Amino acid sequence: MEITYDSQADALSISFKKGEVSKTIELSPEIVLDVDKNGAPLYLEIIGAGEKIGKRQASEVLMRNLAVNL
Repeated sequence: MEITYDSQADALSISFKKGEVSKTIELSPEIVLDVDKNGAPLYLEIIGAGEKIGKRQASEVLMRNLAVNL
């Protein structure tokens, strides 16, 4: 799993695993989930993450992911 935050776009992205996207599901406005042909999640993107979860929390999620991957 990989978590990234793009401060320019204010987008939080979570890649669960690599695979071919079969379908993109809009969970709510500006939150989309890509799934494979079996419905397994591949990629989640939250546009406007700073507004939805707070910029500090988005940065903390990213930092926790980096600490786990070290």
